[in-house]
Amino acid sequence: MKAGRKRKPGRRYASGDRMKAVRQEEVRRVALEARMRVFGVGLELAGRDVMGSPLGRLLHWNIITPAQADAGYDFALTMRDYLAASEGQRPSQGKASFLVSMRGTAGPEGPVRSQERARIYMEALREVDSLDPTSPSATSIVWDVCISENDRMRDKELGLLRSGLNALSRVLHRGLVTGRK
Repeated sequence: MKAGRKRKPGRRYASGDRMKAVRQEEVRRVALEARMRVFGVGLELAGRDVMGSPLGRLLHWNIITPAQADAGYDFALTMRDYLAASEGQRPSQGKASFLVSMRGTAGPEGPVRSQERARIYMEALREVDSLDPTSPSATSIVWDVCISENDRMRDKELGLLRSGLNALSRVLHRGLVTGRK
């Protein structure tokens, strides 16, 4: 008899490694159990994509509107595209890192469009911050929820998040940001 822990169940390759499908099913099961435990939802709701992101959860619980959620998703995509194109700059909560130098260095049109969209979004968030100069700022909360995907559920933070998402939504509806990638 071999010493050590018992083997995990599941189909295996000839080498003894578990098959990839078995590992993926186990990862999914663990993730669903965590969502059920943390958010207090049933198995069916935990399995839906809506529970996979803070914006999706806030939308599902009717804390934000669909227009706010769309603006948040578009902001996240825009900023990630911009940061990927700007010499591998990594996202941080400090807005100063991309307000000072908005330069895109890759490809002909993609980075320029991302750069302009990022600038427009950050100007809209800066306007919201100037209306309420308290700490934390609306920009940092929107960044934290949309880009870093952290939950922010205190009343004051939710108010600032809604204000920031409304500013982003107005930018989308004014047509200043054209075309989605």
